Amino acid sequence: MTASSLAPAPQPRSVPEQDVSAVKPAVSVIITTYNSGRLIVYALNALQAQSLPAGLIEILVVDDGSTDDTWQYLSELAAQRTNIKIFRQPHTGGPSAGRNRGLAEASGEFVFFHDADDYLGPDALRRLLNLARQQNSDIVAGRVSWIGRPEAEAGFIKTVPDADIVDDGVWRSLTPHKLIRRSLIEQQHIRFCDDMVQGEDQVFMAACLFAARKISILGEGDLYHRRLLSDGTNLSRQRQTLANKRLTASRMVGLVVANTAPGPRRDQLLRRVFIRTLPPALNRPFMEAQPIDRKEFLEVMRAEVFPYLPHSALGELGDRQRLRMLTAKVGEAEDLVELNKVLRSPVRYADGELPTYTLSPKLDRLLSAEDRQVGAPRLAMEPILCYAMSSRSRLTLVVKLDDEAGVSIGRLRLAGWLAGSSDFVDLGSAVSRIGSTLTFKINPRQLWKEETASSDDALEGSSEQRQWILLLRAQRKGTMIGASPIIWPSSLESEAIHLEREARNPQIQLGSTADRSVMITIRRPKRSPTWHRPRLVV
Repeated sequence: MTASSLAPAPQPRSVPEQDVSAVKPAVSVIITTYNSGRLIVYALNALQAQSLPAGLIEILVVDDGSTDDTWQYLSELAAQRTNIKIFRQPHTGGPSAGRNRGLAEASGEFVFFHDADDYLGPDALRRLLNLARQQNSDIVAGRVSWIGRPEAEAGFIKTVPDADIVDDGVWRSLTPHKLIRRSLIEQQHIRFCDDMVQGEDQVFMAACLFAARKISILGEGDLYHRRLLSDGTNLSRQRQTLANKRLTASRMVGLVVANTAPGPRRDQLLRRVFIRTLPPALNRPFMEAQPIDRKEFLEVMRAEVFPYLPHSALGELGDRQRLRMLTAKVGEAEDLVELNKVLRSPVRYADGELPTYTLSPKLDRLLSAEDRQVGAPRLAMEPILCYAMSSRSRLTLVVKLDDEAGVSIGRLRLAGWLAGSSDFVDLGSAVSRIGSTLTFKINPRQLWKEETASSDDALEGSSEQRQWILLLRAQRKGTMIGASPIIWPSSLESEAIHLEREARNPQIQLGSTADRSVMITIRRPKRSPTWHRPRLVV
């Protein structure tokens, strides 16, 4: 195993030897290792260089059956340093068994889980411990930096004494590289799942976060340095199996559901499963699995996971990811296999009121046109037209959502789709909002674009027209996450529609399609070609 661009090795501090047996450790650092070679020496030197006295640090290293010289290095260091204890076990292929062994041997007030190829900053443990004791926190999450991964997001940037796992971003980092009160782990009987090779840290850390009375964030300085190895041997970078994805998804959903009530907060916590864990599983891991494993996977997903799929999560998936998710939710294993094969080629578009994908006869029956909508899923609440009026160059529309909660799904904007084409026009955000009722004002000339004109649009006679279906679209951080056609209710009387026609403006007609989607038809006289009188050149 090789490291990418090793930083200068930390030098062990020269501190007086202490009688470790007479001092209770404040922190038990638990490290599992497999064929880490000299990297484990680097990590242990960084621990020896901590500003927290060595007598307050207990280091427990579990070797998972290494076949290189890792055990030799560990034996030499353990003979030299009194606060290092080493253990050896048959190879398991994952960190769970070693971490559980370390927990069983630990005696510190707090534990800190450490990977063999990473290292701590020289003042990390002292600062983490001080904040935990000052705030009486059960968990302290410190800032993490990456080596060999320049695209990685920055870690925590500010210190938060009393952090919320959602609002302060703790839930985005479910690695166990945190200071955790050991009594919390023991009282709740929390252990790493030894039947998982990956994702076990998410399940363990989620259980700890839900059980903690208080959580703090230490954001100043890079406390824990993670290393992405150039040879790709980090265990967390290895490809996951479908069985492992099944365990991660079902156990994470189970923990969230058991510790939260239905509502927006639960949905935010579940996003991690439905946006990060499941979508990759439905592609290559699903196709590489055996038929019996595919069947078991879908059975578990339908029983334990899909019933809690937040509608808002569908809007954050790409079209192909969303098609896979919906197919897995309602179809059989062979349907998802067929979809993945279809998606290997460019997909085609079906005729309809809105752009939709056409997949195959079977899949088109399985998934509705709404499910196959291009660009974004339908909004959870149906937008209803309440009132419309045109005056001079403005068209005023009043739209109401079915539910007050609908306005919280993102920034809502009006849009028009030119029927039968790929043209969308953004018509702006609401000029006012009262509860779930939104008022929009648009210029109809926005819907008459010369670049969309074609001979197919021309009517027989002396006029031409454009027909636009009106949509309400939700955006978050500039990305469309949902779009639904505005519906013309059967209860809307003609008296609620006031349209003025002026000779100088295109004629506007407001109506609905066969599916009751609101449609604006704009007509204007057909323009004659411009003729130029030839000039006499002398």
